[in-house]
Parts: sequence; C-alpha cells; structure tokens
Amino acid sequence: MICYTAFGKAFGEENATKLSASIERMTPKPFGVGVFQIEDGTGFWEIGAYFTKKPNLLELSILETVFDIHFTVSKVTDKDWVAQVNRQLTPVYAGRFVVFGSHDKKSISINAKGLCIEAATAFGTGHHDTTVGCLLALNSLVKLDYKFKNIVDVGCGTGVLAMAAASVYSCQVLASDIDSVAVRTARTNFAKNGFGNRISLFRSRGFENYSLMERAPFDLILANILANPLCRLAKDIYKFCRTSGIIVLSGILNVQSTRVENYYRSCGFCRLFIRQIGEWTTIVMIKK
Repeated sequence: MICYTAFGKAFGEENATKLSASIERMTPKPFGVGVFQIEDGTGFWEIGAYFTKKPNLLELSILETVFDIHFTVSKVTDKDWVAQVNRQLTPVYAGRFVVFGSHDKKSISINAKGLCIEAATAFGTGHHDTTVGCLLALNSLVKLDYKFKNIVDVGCGTGVLAMAAASVYSCQVLASDIDSVAVRTARTNFAKNGFGNRISLFRSRGFENYSLMERAPFDLILANILANPLCRLAKDIYKFCRTSGIIVLSGILNVQSTRVENYYRSCGFCRLFIRQIGEWTTIVMIKK
C-alpha cells in the first residue's frame, strides 16, 4: 500500500529518464516510479515515486541538487483506494464498446463488447477522453464496413484498444508498450478478457521490436500516446502502414491537433475524420 509519494519536474526526456533511474536505486527502494511528459510545450517531464516507507530525504536532496529540481514529498492516508475508485468509476460506453470494472460486470449487456479493466491497474482504466475517442473511432470504422486483417496497438497501456479491435475483428492483433509494467498489466487484462491467444504482446519502443517489423505492413495502426511522440513516430507509422491502411491517433490536445495532422499529411496520410471530446482530439487518417 502506498505510504509516501515524491513528485518533481525535470526538463527534457533524457534528464527525466536519468533521474527516474537514480530514484529506483534509492534506499528504501520505491515500489514504483513513473515518468510523464507534461503536454504544455514547456519541455518539462513529471517524475513520481511511490514508497511503502518514508523516503531518504538526504538522497532526495542530493538528487534535487544534481538535477536542479524540487521534490514534494507527501504521506498518503491509509485507506482502501481501490474500493474508493471503484465507487467513482462507472462503465464507459463508446458505441458498441463498454469498459467496466468487475464490480459492474452484472450490469453489462450481453450485446455489448465488454472490456473489463480494474481500477487497480496502471496506465488507464478506459475513462480518459482519448481512449473513448479511439473506441468511438474504431466503432465508426466498423460501421463504415472497413475490414482489417493485420492490426497493431502501439503504446497499448492497459490494452483497451487492442482488446476492442480483437473483439470486432477475427484476425490476430499485436500490442506493444515501452513500459514493462504496462506490458504486464496488458497481459493480465488480455487473459482475463479471454484474448490471451488472440493478441500478441511485446515490449517495444515504437516499432523497434523485430516481431513487430516482421508482421508489417499493418492495415490498422492504433496509437493513443501523446502529440510529440506521435510526431516522432510519424515516419515509422507511414513505413509500417499498408497502402490504403488506416491509422487512429490520439493523446492529442485540441490545440495540438492541426500540428499533428499536418505532420502526418506531410508524410503521406490524409484525413478520414476527426473527433473532439473535451480537450482532446482523435484523428483518423488513411495512407495514400
């Protein structure tokens, strides 16, 4: 159970990655460290560390000096966080898909494409607008009678999108994430939802895993990441996408959507449709 948290901001991905590696070597050792890009154009990344024992403040102070940052250390109240989150998270409906926790299983229609994701898992429960946008985009592609035989979910997190694709298409689906915790979490979700033999899962930065490259070209690529990583992946996504293949891009703030779309247009894609939910945009494009 989480007892203490330490949060700070570092400038640049390389700096943040080095800092997170240093935190993982602390004593007492944190049981989890997260690194997240702050999508405000400043170039800063947030680093969060979670401890079951009070962290060594001297070690944190040294890291603050070395990396020129400030940590905020907090003690977390001892309570059943999962139970509290379960009470707050209701099923999410997105077209034919519904994402739910096991506590709501009995309320889910047998006609829906149900995807069970527990609140205790990391990397998203399916409630974020970016995930909903991708699910609605996939639902629209099904309604438009698009057929796909080779699908990949890049940066899969908990695996919601990979499972949604596998629930409506009979082909083998690939999923990947750079984070080992996300891969473990997704594997658990695939097994729990009965997709253990339908989805092949890999740890990979983008398309760097040979097994992903070997299966290319893909006719559907799902990538719910963030705007900057999406731009960095644009040339690879074009390379590994089949001609007339479809891409679904999300994790994009509305103010970033034009930049991301123009980037992909310059690579050889054109827009099929776009959807905005709250502050977030999902872009669906086709390879010329």
